[in-house]
Amino acid sequence: MKVSVVGASNLDITCRSSEPLVEYDSNPGTISRSCGGVGRNIAFALKALGFEVSFLTAIADDEDGHYLAKDLENAGIKLMAPLLPKDKYTTGVYNCVMDGDGSFILGINDMKIIEAITPEVIMQYKDSLQECDYVVFEANLTKEAIKALCELDVKLVCDCVSSIKTPKVEPVLEKLYLLKANFIEACTLSEMGKKDKTKEVLDDIMSTLVGKGLKRAIISLGKDGAFCYELGFQGTMGFDVKVLPGLQMKSTNGCGDVLLSSFLRALSEGYAIEDALIHGQAASGINAQSMDAVNPDLSFEKVKKIVEENYR
Repeated sequence: MKVSVVGASNLDITCRSSEPLVEYDSNPGTISRSCGGVGRNIAFALKALGFEVSFLTAIADDEDGHYLAKDLENAGIKLMAPLLPKDKYTTGVYNCVMDGDGSFILGINDMKIIEAITPEVIMQYKDSLQECDYVVFEANLTKEAIKALCELDVKLVCDCVSSIKTPKVEPVLEKLYLLKANFIEACTLSEMGKKDKTKEVLDDIMSTLVGKGLKRAIISLGKDGAFCYELGFQGTMGFDVKVLPGLQMKSTNGCGDVLLSSFLRALSEGYAIEDALIHGQAASGINAQSMDAVNPDLSFEKVKKIVEENYR
């Protein structure tokens, strides 16, 4: 199973408060540096779950860029494009702030370098991308790059990334094999405004997205689990799965990326979409028990074990 990921890789600076976060004040806590980026995290998760992975990203020829490139090499992920000149580009940095319980509060990113992934660059690697079973990309890319990807003859999977970036995806929904969004992003795509996570609202979102041409989607619901749907011969079927019981959560960073990756691995094994969501939620639970963006202990065998123990 071969997959290419097109997206961001950057240095992650993670700040976690030791106690419940106090706004407009200095909070004691911990600060760590690690490799990250939505595209990078998805690439690592897919690799951990058994895919052969190549990665089209934008990294500068600077200290952080070499750190990220070495990390990819050590993981056995093929870096498709060369490092960019440091006199023109700076490797991306992402800073996230988490509450004392590990929940995400806010993030600030400096990722202008991703604009170097142009339609021309994508076309340069067109043949390699189309040789894959899937191409996974994220909405940090420019609208022009997303449009170029949607001209490829391959199963396309997209991660919305944030509600601010989500509108860039709307024009290409009918081109996608699978979309992953969180609840706020899904509401943005459905033009619904702020809503509660009720079954009726999820059904409305599903109907709206199907009307826009999107056949298949995962919607992560945070502490409430996840929802997915698929448009098939018998109509549209939707399913939801709850979070693992008794979860000792350390961090939610990267959990959505792992959810998507495990869902895709399960689909590639021929699982029905409901079972794929269960495997995605199980993988997300494994990931939440680590401070790393992708838990080093993640594997599809461990995901299947968690499924058997908790969801059967």
